[in-house]
Amino acid sequence: MKMNSEGTISEEAKQRVAKAFADATEMMHQHGFDIGDGVQVAVDPMLPFMGYTKPQGKKFRITVSGNAIESGMLEGLLVHEMSHIYRMRTNHPSHDVRIINGVIRSLGESTLRYDYQQKIVGELVNNIEDLYADDIAINVVRGGFVSEDQLSSFFQGWVKGEPVETGDPIRDRWLNASIMANNARAIRQMARHEIEDTDGRAEAMNEQFLHLVSSEISTQYEYFLNTMINLKETITQEEYRRLLSEYLRRFLAATQASAL
Repeated sequence: MKMNSEGTISEEAKQRVAKAFADATEMMHQHGFDIGDGVQVAVDPMLPFMGYTKPQGKKFRITVSGNAIESGMLEGLLVHEMSHIYRMRTNHPSHDVRIINGVIRSLGESTLRYDYQQKIVGELVNNIEDLYADDIAINVVRGGFVSEDQLSSFFQGWVKGEPVETGDPIRDRWLNASIMANNARAIRQMARHEIEDTDGRAEAMNEQFLHLVSSEISTQYEYFLNTMINLKETITQEEYRRLLSEYLRRFLAATQASAL
């Protein structure tokens, strides 16, 4: 990505983003997903991850990172974020802030005493949101913006094979339970969309992780695996509330494991 001496985005990069945004919007439209005309895209050169979407009243702003512009997957990222917008605009329960906030509040403040715990719970909720968004996005980008090899590599890259050991037993339990849930999400997303696990790398990494992590965490893996692949497209608000509550309850059970 080209930047000028002040560290701002170059005109060339702005044009690249504008074209990718137009192409992604058109591809969404061709597949029957209308996101409306109240969507803007911005670039944050210093953003440490690929991008995110934030509602602004009845409009939305997608922010992409500087690295995303050069990643070769910019259009795919924009389609993914647009798929979140479509879920929000059509009031899908997975993106209902009232349900999500209510379930998180029900956990109790004492359960989420530390910033890292709040961050992990937010990521867990986002995993389900991502699965519902990618039920749209993967079908849109497949064979066009993103190759099968890119899809395989992307999801394989999510899977970790080593537990963490920070020296803080509580933090370790939370971080390792989070890795377990993230591994389940990536592996089941590949299965959900028939994305090849090239050379079985994701499965092998996950098996290594489950072998090394505490049994209290590893025994919860099958629940997360099954939950991720069995998500229903049509789900009521109450059904989603119950699903999310059980999902987070099972995660908290995993965090009670003994230290590694």
